[in-house]
Amino acid sequence: MPGQELKTLNGSQMLLVLLVLLWPPHGGAMSLAEASRASFPGPSDLHSEDSRFRELRKRYEDLLTRLRANQSWEDSNTDLIQAPEVRILTPEVRLGSGGHLHLRISRAVLPEGLPEASRIHRALFRLSPTASRSWDVTRPLRRQLRLARPQAPALHLRLSPPPSQSDQLLVKSSSSRPQLELHLRLRAARGRRRARARNGDRCPLGPGRCCRLHTVHASLEDLGWADWVLSPREVQVTMCIGACPSQFREANMHAQIKMNLHRLKPDTVPAPCCVPASYNPMVLIQKTDTGVSLQTYDDLLAKDCHCV
Repeated sequence: MPGQELKTLNGSQMLLVLLVLLWPPHGGAMSLAEASRASFPGPSDLHSEDSRFRELRKRYEDLLTRLRANQSWEDSNTDLIQAPEVRILTPEVRLGSGGHLHLRISRAVLPEGLPEASRIHRALFRLSPTASRSWDVTRPLRRQLRLARPQAPALHLRLSPPPSQSDQLLVKSSSSRPQLELHLRLRAARGRRRARARNGDRCPLGPGRCCRLHTVHASLEDLGWADWVLSPREVQVTMCIGACPSQFREANMHAQIKMNLHRLKPDTVPAPCCVPASYNPMVLIQKTDTGVSLQTYDDLLAKDCHCV
């Protein structure tokens, strides 16, 4: 203050002032150091994460083995045709959270047990036998049949109903008798199917020029998946390429009409395109917000091709 004389500090007083000035504030340097050490995983955390990844990897390999086994069965049973056999099942239904339906299908409801995934031509679910509306559950049912263990007594299916029917579930799910309508492919003579396949694969443009299955080797970096997929690191991508000349692997009558109109009006009607007719499932180990998980993609790898 003005008019007051400054007092000289002795040695002990000077030491006290320096200690006060240099003492770290609450939450200062020492706390930051401790927080920094806490941010690094300890040995127990690293061991837990390593065990978790090994367990996930084992599940991935087991799932991949089952998918390949089912695929081998489908490849060795190429005598399946599209003629459907219809069966009506009455599954046990429970309404879950978020409006989801949980279906339980016992193997005992069919004399031969549950059918193979490759035999499911179409699956329709209705809230009751008299319901005017139904929704297609073919893809989720095929997927669960591929993943189901042979010794499992029942198949569990989780469905997300269409928004137009979600309000009805609260009223009908507990009182009605829901139905699952299965359209199953029947077996036929192999010679007829193989002869038809040979005729359908005869390319008029020359070998390798018409619609066919093509395989490309790609890494995760090539696909742009490196930041969210952990395994597999490389993928054999199967896709459909090639031209679609007249009467070659036409998927339906629409493809035939499209080709006829394309010949008449090529400027306004495009030619049929080569697209996948069916797919092979693929399992990925991918990153999530909470860690890692297994995810099966049913429409990623082309299995067969046709023209539409």
